[in-house]
Amino acid sequence: MHCLVTTDTDQRLVPSLEGAVIHQLAPGETPGSIQRFFDHWTPDLGIEMGVTDRSRLFNAAAERELPLFHVSASRDVAGRKYPDYLANFRATLAVSASESQAVAKQFHHSDMIVEITGPLCDTINALACNEAECDTLAQLLGGRPVWLAAQVVAGEVEMMESAHRRAFRAAHRLLLILVPADLEAAEEIRKFFEGQGWRTALRSEGGEPDPDVQVYIADTEDELGMWYRLAPTSFVGGTLIGGDAAADPFDPAALGSAVLHGPVLGPAPARFERLRGAGASIAIKTADALGETVLKLLSPDKAAILAQAGWAVTTESAHVVERLAELIDLALDDREDL
Repeated sequence: MHCLVTTDTDQRLVPSLEGAVIHQLAPGETPGSIQRFFDHWTPDLGIEMGVTDRSRLFNAAAERELPLFHVSASRDVAGRKYPDYLANFRATLAVSASESQAVAKQFHHSDMIVEITGPLCDTINALACNEAECDTLAQLLGGRPVWLAAQVVAGEVEMMESAHRRAFRAAHRLLLILVPADLEAAEEIRKFFEGQGWRTALRSEGGEPDPDVQVYIADTEDELGMWYRLAPTSFVGGTLIGGDAAADPFDPAALGSAVLHGPVLGPAPARFERLRGAGASIAIKTADALGETVLKLLSPDKAAILAQAGWAVTTESAHVVERLAELIDLALDDREDL
Protein backbone atom coordinates (compact mmCIF):
# COMPACT_ATOMS: atom_id res chain seq x y z
CA MET A 1 0.00 0.00 0.00
CA HIS A 2 1.30 3.45 -0.94
CA CYS A 3 0.72 6.67 1.00
CA LEU A 4 0.13 9.95 -0.85
CA VAL A 5 0.74 13.12 1.17
CA THR A 6 -0.70 16.34 -0.23
CA THR A 7 0.20 19.78 1.09
CA ASP A 8 -0.58 23.35 0.09
CA THR A 9 3.12 24.25 -0.21
CA ASP A 10 6.17 22.49 -1.65
CA GLN A 11 7.98 22.48 1.70
CA ARG A 12 9.95 19.26 2.02
CA LEU A 13 8.92 16.51 4.41
CA VAL A 14 11.23 15.24 7.13
CA PRO A 15 14.03 13.13 5.59
CA SER A 16 12.78 9.83 7.02
CA LEU A 17 9.43 10.31 5.25
CA GLU A 18 10.69 11.43 1.86
CA GLY A 19 11.53 7.94 0.67
CA ALA A 20 8.49 6.33 2.26
CA VAL A 21 5.62 8.38 0.83
CA ILE A 22 4.60 10.17 -2.35
CA HIS A 23 4.50 13.93 -1.80
CA GLN A 24 2.40 16.13 -4.08
CA LEU A 25 0.84 19.58 -3.99
CA ALA A 26 -2.89 19.41 -3.33
CA PRO A 27 -5.09 20.05 -6.37
CA GLY A 28 -6.75 23.41 -6.83
CA GLU A 29 -10.38 23.84 -5.85
CA THR A 30 -11.63 23.60 -9.42
CA PRO A 31 -13.73 20.72 -10.76
CA GLY A 32 -11.20 19.91 -13.48
CA SER A 33 -8.20 19.83 -11.12
CA ILE A 34 -10.05 17.66 -8.62
CA GLN A 35 -11.28 15.20 -11.24
CA ARG A 36 -7.78 14.85 -12.74
CA PHE A 37 -6.37 14.32 -9.23
CA PHE A 38 -8.77 11.49 -8.39
CA ASP A 39 -8.57 9.90 -11.85
CA HIS A 40 -4.78 9.81 -11.64
CA TRP A 41 -4.23 8.71 -8.05
CA THR A 42 -7.44 6.68 -7.46
CA PRO A 43 -7.07 6.73 -3.66
CA ASP A 44 -8.80 4.17 -1.45
CA LEU A 45 -9.40 6.56 1.45
CA GLY A 46 -8.54 10.02 2.72
CA ILE A 47 -7.28 11.60 5.96
CA GLU A 48 -7.63 15.32 6.68
CA MET A 49 -5.08 16.83 9.08
CA GLY A 50 -6.68 19.85 10.74
CA VAL A 51 -9.34 21.90 8.97
CA THR A 52 -8.22 22.47 5.39
CA ASP A 53 -11.58 23.88 4.20
CA ARG A 54 -11.31 22.00 0.92
CA SER A 55 -15.04 21.59 0.39
CA ARG A 56 -14.94 20.66 -3.31
CA LEU A 57 -12.12 18.17 -2.80
CA PHE A 58 -13.79 16.33 0.07
CA ASN A 59 -17.28 16.49 -1.43
CA ALA A 60 -15.83 14.88 -4.56
CA ALA A 61 -14.18 12.24 -2.39
CA ALA A 62 -17.50 11.52 -0.71
CA GLU A 63 -19.21 11.19 -4.11
CA ARG A 64 -16.64 8.53 -4.93
CA GLU A 65 -17.56 6.83 -1.63
CA LEU A 66 -14.09 7.11 -0.18
CA PRO A 67 -13.81 6.51 3.59
CA LEU A 68 -12.70 9.82 5.13
CA PHE A 69 -11.13 10.56 8.52
CA HIS A 70 -10.38 13.80 10.35
CA VAL A 71 -7.55 14.30 12.84
CA SER A 72 -5.76 17.35 14.26
CA ALA A 73 -2.08 17.88 14.92
CA SER A 74 -2.59 20.53 17.59
CA ARG A 75 -4.61 21.01 20.74
CA ASP A 76 -5.34 24.58 19.70
CA VAL A 77 -8.89 24.05 18.40
CA ALA A 78 -10.82 26.45 20.62
CA GLY A 79 -13.65 28.15 18.78
CA ARG A 80 -13.04 26.18 15.60
CA LYS A 81 -15.90 26.03 13.11
CA TYR A 82 -16.00 22.81 11.16
CA PRO A 83 -16.93 22.83 7.46
CA ASP A 84 -20.13 21.09 6.39
CA TYR A 85 -18.30 18.43 4.38
CA LEU A 86 -17.18 16.81 7.63
CA ALA A 87 -20.64 15.25 7.82
CA ASN A 88 -19.46 12.82 5.13
CA PHE A 89 -16.53 11.62 7.21
CA ARG A 90 -16.43 8.20 8.80
CA ALA A 91 -14.64 9.30 11.97
CA THR A 92 -13.10 12.27 13.78
CA LEU A 93 -10.33 11.72 16.31
CA ALA A 94 -10.80 14.68 18.62
CA VAL A 95 -8.00 16.26 20.61
CA SER A 96 -10.13 16.98 23.68
CA ALA A 97 -13.54 16.55 25.25
CA SER A 98 -14.50 20.07 24.20
CA GLU A 99 -13.69 19.36 20.55
CA SER A 100 -15.55 16.07 20.73
CA GLN A 101 -18.62 17.85 22.07
CA ALA A 102 -18.39 20.59 19.44
CA VAL A 103 -18.15 18.11 16.56
CA ALA A 104 -20.92 15.91 17.95
CA LYS A 105 -23.20 18.93 18.37
CA GLN A 106 -22.57 20.32 14.90
CA PHE A 107 -22.95 16.94 13.16
CA HIS A 108 -25.51 15.26 15.37
CA HIS A 109 -27.44 14.02 12.30
CA SER A 110 -24.32 12.32 10.90
CA ASP A 111 -23.23 8.73 11.44
CA MET A 112 -19.67 9.90 12.05
CA ILE A 113 -17.74 8.29 14.91
CA VAL A 114 -16.19 10.82 17.30
CA GLU A 115 -13.44 9.64 19.66
CA ILE A 116 -11.16 11.56 22.02
CA THR A 117 -7.57 10.58 21.33
CA GLY A 118 -5.50 13.75 21.61
CA PRO A 119 -3.56 15.26 18.70
CA LEU A 120 -1.81 13.31 15.97
CA CYS A 121 1.63 14.83 16.36
CA ASP A 122 4.71 13.79 14.44
CA THR A 123 5.93 10.45 15.78
CA ILE A 124 8.08 7.56 14.61
CA ASN A 125 8.69 3.88 15.13
CA ALA A 126 11.95 3.24 16.97
CA LEU A 127 14.76 1.84 14.84
CA ALA A 128 15.17 -1.89 15.24
CA CYS A 129 18.37 -3.70 16.21
CA ASN A 130 19.82 -7.13 16.83
CA GLU A 131 19.04 -7.44 20.54
CA ALA A 132 21.51 -10.26 21.15
CA GLU A 133 24.34 -8.26 19.57
CA CYS A 134 23.28 -5.17 21.50
CA ASP A 135 23.41 -7.11 24.78
CA THR A 136 26.86 -8.48 23.91
CA LEU A 137 28.22 -5.01 23.20
CA ALA A 138 26.63 -3.59 26.35
CA GLN A 139 28.46 -6.23 28.39
CA LEU A 140 31.71 -5.47 26.57
CA LEU A 141 31.35 -1.76 27.33
CA GLY A 142 30.75 -2.64 30.97
CA GLY A 143 29.36 0.72 32.03
CA ARG A 144 32.11 2.66 30.25
CA PRO A 145 31.13 6.26 29.36
CA VAL A 146 30.09 6.47 25.69
CA TRP A 147 28.91 9.14 23.29
CA LEU A 148 27.79 8.70 19.71
CA ALA A 149 28.37 10.88 16.65
CA ALA A 150 25.80 9.59 14.16
CA GLN A 151 25.88 10.01 10.38
CA VAL A 152 28.79 12.41 10.52
CA VAL A 153 29.51 14.15 7.22
CA ALA A 154 33.02 14.70 5.89
CA GLY A 155 33.42 18.27 7.08
CA GLU A 156 32.50 17.33 10.65
CA VAL A 157 35.10 14.62 11.26
CA GLU A 158 37.77 17.02 12.53
CA MET A 159 35.14 18.67 14.74
CA MET A 160 34.27 15.30 16.28
CA GLU A 161 37.95 14.68 17.00
CA SER A 162 38.30 18.08 18.66
CA ALA A 163 35.12 17.57 20.73
CA HIS A 164 36.20 14.11 21.82
CA ARG A 165 39.64 15.37 22.83
CA ARG A 166 38.11 18.13 24.93
CA ALA A 167 35.80 15.73 26.79
CA PHE A 168 38.46 12.99 27.03
CA ARG A 169 40.77 15.20 29.07
CA ALA A 170 38.36 14.92 31.98
CA ALA A 171 37.05 11.40 31.30
CA HIS A 172 39.90 9.13 30.23
CA ARG A 173 37.72 6.04 29.69
CA LEU A 174 35.36 7.91 27.36
CA LEU A 175 34.58 6.13 24.08
CA LEU A 176 33.46 7.85 20.90
CA ILE A 177 31.35 5.71 18.56
CA LEU A 178 31.37 7.40 15.16
CA VAL A 179 28.98 6.40 12.37
CA PRO A 180 29.97 8.03 9.06
CA ALA A 181 27.26 9.30 6.74
CA ASP A 182 29.36 7.80 3.94
CA LEU A 183 30.35 4.34 5.13
CA GLU A 184 32.96 4.08 2.40
CA ALA A 185 34.88 6.89 4.07
CA ALA A 186 35.46 4.81 7.22
CA GLU A 187 39.05 3.82 6.44
CA GLU A 188 40.03 7.41 5.73
CA ILE A 189 38.39 8.50 8.99
CA ARG A 190 40.27 5.83 10.91
CA LYS A 191 43.59 7.00 9.44
CA PHE A 192 42.75 10.57 10.45
CA PHE A 193 42.03 9.63 14.08
CA GLU A 194 45.09 7.41 14.32
CA GLY A 195 47.16 10.27 12.93
CA GLN A 196 45.92 12.33 15.86
CA GLY A 197 47.12 9.66 18.31
CA TRP A 198 43.85 7.83 19.00
CA ARG A 199 43.50 4.08 19.31
CA THR A 200 40.75 3.00 16.95
CA ALA A 201 38.80 -0.03 15.73
CA LEU A 202 36.76 -0.51 12.57
CA ARG A 203 33.55 -2.54 12.90
CA SER A 204 33.54 -3.72 9.28
CA GLU A 205 36.87 -5.46 9.96
CA GLY A 206 35.53 -7.22 13.04
CA GLY A 207 36.94 -4.73 15.52
CA GLU A 208 35.25 -4.37 18.90
CA PRO A 209 35.04 -1.45 21.33
CA ASP A 210 37.30 -3.13 23.86
CA PRO A 211 38.79 -1.17 26.79
CA ASP A 212 41.84 -0.07 24.79
CA VAL A 213 39.81 1.48 21.96
CA GLN A 214 39.15 5.22 22.23
CA VAL A 215 37.36 5.78 18.92
CA TYR A 216 35.15 3.06 17.47
CA ILE A 217 34.16 3.59 13.83
CA ALA A 218 30.86 1.82 13.19
CA ASP A 219 30.77 1.47 9.42
CA THR A 220 28.19 -1.28 8.93
CA GLU A 221 24.69 -0.95 7.49
CA ASP A 222 21.45 -0.72 9.46
CA GLU A 223 22.87 -0.64 12.98
CA LEU A 224 22.00 2.89 14.06
CA GLY A 225 19.24 1.53 16.28
CA MET A 226 21.83 -0.40 18.27
CA TRP A 227 24.22 2.53 18.68
CA TYR A 228 21.43 4.84 19.85
CA ARG A 229 20.48 2.25 22.47
CA LEU A 230 24.07 1.95 23.70
CA ALA A 231 24.96 5.66 23.80
CA PRO A 232 23.33 7.86 26.47
CA THR A 233 24.22 10.94 24.38
CA SER A 234 24.10 11.31 20.60
CA PHE A 235 25.24 14.07 18.27
CA VAL A 236 23.10 14.38 15.13
CA GLY A 237 25.42 14.53 12.13
CA GLY A 238 25.08 17.01 9.31
CA THR A 239 24.09 19.85 11.64
CA LEU A 240 27.40 21.64 12.23
CA ILE A 241 28.09 22.46 8.59
CA GLY A 242 25.87 23.15 5.61
CA GLY A 243 25.55 21.29 2.36
CA ASP A 244 24.21 17.92 3.53
CA ALA A 245 20.84 16.88 4.88
CA ALA A 246 20.83 16.56 8.65
CA ALA A 247 20.19 13.18 10.24
CA ASP A 248 16.82 12.63 11.94
CA PRO A 249 16.88 13.74 15.61
CA PHE A 250 13.79 11.69 16.44
CA ASP A 251 15.73 8.44 15.97
CA PRO A 252 18.00 8.86 19.02
CA ALA A 253 15.26 10.57 21.03
CA ALA A 254 12.88 7.65 20.54
CA LEU A 255 15.52 5.30 21.93
CA GLY A 256 16.38 7.25 25.07
CA SER A 257 19.55 8.99 23.91
CA ALA A 258 20.05 12.67 24.76
CA VAL A 259 20.16 14.69 21.52
CA LEU A 260 22.84 17.22 20.62
CA HIS A 261 22.88 19.09 17.33
CA GLY A 262 24.38 22.07 15.55
CA PRO A 263 22.67 25.12 14.01
CA VAL A 264 22.12 23.64 10.52
CA LEU A 265 18.77 21.89 10.69
CA GLY A 266 18.42 20.86 7.07
CA PRO A 267 15.34 21.19 4.87
CA ALA A 268 12.87 19.99 7.52
CA PRO A 269 13.65 21.63 10.87
CA ALA A 270 10.33 20.91 12.60
CA ARG A 271 11.58 17.85 14.50
CA PHE A 272 14.61 19.70 15.85
CA GLU A 273 12.37 22.59 16.93
CA ARG A 274 9.91 20.27 18.69
CA LEU A 275 12.67 18.60 20.67
CA ARG A 276 14.32 21.87 21.57
CA GLY A 277 10.99 23.40 22.60
CA ALA A 278 10.35 20.46 24.92
CA GLY A 279 13.78 20.70 26.55
CA ALA A 280 14.72 17.43 24.89
CA SER A 281 17.83 18.53 23.00
CA ILE A 282 20.76 20.93 23.23
CA ALA A 283 21.92 23.07 20.33
CA ILE A 284 25.65 23.76 20.07
CA LYS A 285 27.64 25.86 17.60
CA THR A 286 31.27 24.73 17.92
CA ALA A 287 33.34 21.61 18.47
CA ASP A 288 34.52 22.95 21.84
CA ALA A 289 30.92 23.49 22.94
CA LEU A 290 30.09 19.96 21.81
CA GLY A 291 32.92 18.51 23.87
CA GLU A 292 31.91 20.48 26.96
CA THR A 293 28.29 19.42 26.59
CA VAL A 294 29.22 15.76 26.12
CA LEU A 295 31.25 16.00 29.32
CA LYS A 296 28.36 17.54 31.25
CA LEU A 297 25.98 14.84 30.04
CA LEU A 298 28.21 12.09 31.38
CA SER A 299 26.27 12.80 34.55
CA PRO A 300 23.44 10.23 34.24
CA ASP A 301 20.79 12.45 35.82
CA LYS A 302 21.46 15.30 33.37
CA ALA A 303 21.34 13.01 30.34
CA ALA A 304 18.18 11.36 31.69
CA ILE A 305 16.31 14.68 31.77
CA LEU A 306 16.85 15.16 28.04
CA ALA A 307 16.23 11.51 27.25
CA GLN A 308 12.90 11.40 29.08
CA ALA A 309 11.71 14.60 27.40
CA GLY A 310 12.76 13.27 24.00
CA TRP A 311 10.97 9.99 24.52
CA ALA A 312 7.81 11.85 25.50
CA VAL A 313 7.92 13.97 22.33
CA THR A 314 8.51 11.08 19.95
CA THR A 315 5.89 8.76 21.47
CA GLU A 316 3.19 11.30 22.38
CA SER A 317 0.86 10.23 19.57
CA ALA A 318 1.69 6.54 19.31
CA HIS A 319 -1.76 5.54 20.56
CA VAL A 320 -3.42 7.90 18.05
CA VAL A 321 -1.48 6.29 15.21
CA GLU A 322 -2.56 2.85 16.40
CA ARG A 323 -6.24 3.83 16.55
CA LEU A 324 -6.14 5.50 13.15
CA ALA A 325 -4.47 2.42 11.69
CA GLU A 326 -7.26 0.25 13.11
CA LEU A 327 -9.90 2.46 11.50
CA ILE A 328 -8.04 2.44 8.19
CA ASP A 329 -7.79 -1.37 8.21
CA LEU A 330 -11.52 -1.66 8.83
CA ALA A 331 -12.29 0.80 6.04
CA LEU A 332 -10.06 -1.01 3.55
CA ASP A 333 -11.62 -4.33 4.48
CA ASP A 334 -15.08 -2.84 3.82
CA ARG A 335 -13.98 -1.63 0.38
CA GLU A 336 -12.65 -5.06 -0.51
CA ASP A 337 -16.04 -6.55 0.33
CA LEU A 338 -17.86 -4.24 -2.07
